[in-house]
Amino acid sequence: MKILNDNWLIFDDEMSLSKALAQEVLNIAKKSIFEKDCFSIVLTGGQSVLNLYKILSKSDSNWEKWHIYIGDERCVPMRHKDRNDQVINEIWLNNSPIPKGNIHFIKAELGPLKARVEYENTLKGVKFDIVLLSMGEDGHVASLFPNHIYPKDQMVVIERSSPKSPKERISMSYQQLNKAHYIFKLIIGESKQEVVSLLKKNREFPVSKINGKLYFCKNAIC
Repeated sequence: MKILNDNWLIFDDEMSLSKALAQEVLNIAKKSIFEKDCFSIVLTGGQSVLNLYKILSKSDSNWEKWHIYIGDERCVPMRHKDRNDQVINEIWLNNSPIPKGNIHFIKAELGPLKARVEYENTLKGVKFDIVLLSMGEDGHVASLFPNHIYPKDQMVVIERSSPKSPKERISMSYQQLNKAHYIFKLIIGESKQEVVSLLKKNREFPVSKINGKLYFCKNAIC
């Protein structure tokens, strides 16, 4: 691991990054459970984070104290292959000792308006210990995209014109994601190199509008 500054950590490969981040998550969970008897984490979708979830699925923790949330979801039917929660459930949560009542995902199958209101109600009073975010090749995180404007007074926002299908999505807002105690942003893959080079020049992207530590894989850096 190489540290460029306080918030930029660079790893040789995806697995070493995932192992380091998994240990960080488990350590924070242990501390949080000791101090306040619960732990809350916001998961992210995308391929970059799947190794992390696989490692967590085989790890030890006081799983009954975990509360799971999700940063965004696509407005498609339940168990659709494009749902973020579908792959997360398949590789981790379906076979996890985390109580089903502690898994608080977005009910995107309700449609964007109802799903937004329902998730805002779910999030009221919740303080996240960790938010995980995986950056897309255009610099987006969750379903917050470059040059798109979102309401500033909402915990949860609707995206109706995603650059990638499906067009309609539900996402936690910048303000809501920034409330977490720890935020970890994953940047993995050669397709991210252009955005990373611009981030070095202080160009603003959705990923840079959220505080936190950046976990880079070396293949994402020119």
